[in-house]
Amino acid sequence: LKPATRPILPAAAKRGLAVVLGQMAALQPAELNRLYRQMLRAAGSITDYNFRSYFQRRSREDFRVFASRWHRGEADVSAQEEFMREGQTKLEMLKRQGALSQLYKAAPLRSIR
Repeated sequence: LKPATRPILPAAAKRGLAVVLGQMAALQPAELNRLYRQMLRAAGSITDYNFRSYFQRRSREDFRVFASRWHRGEADVSAQEEFMREGQTKLEMLKRQGALSQLYKAAPLRSIR
């Protein structure tokens, strides 16, 4: 009889399993890039120029600060997971605000002569 061997899971399946089991897994750069692009796209959907530029600038700055902490090794796994959670919350807010701004577009300003 052969001894029972454990099947080897691919890396993605291991990470998914770790999340299901409640363990924190290390942040993947692809996940961070995906969230960054989604946030910029959601901020770009806001019709008002001032709000749109503010949220794009804020998103870039948040990711720039986190990336510098991450590259210096100051962001541990719990900080990475917290950043992703906060990012998902902000992304949902940006999507809602983008949808609302599409509903209530302001008329362009006209000069009175």
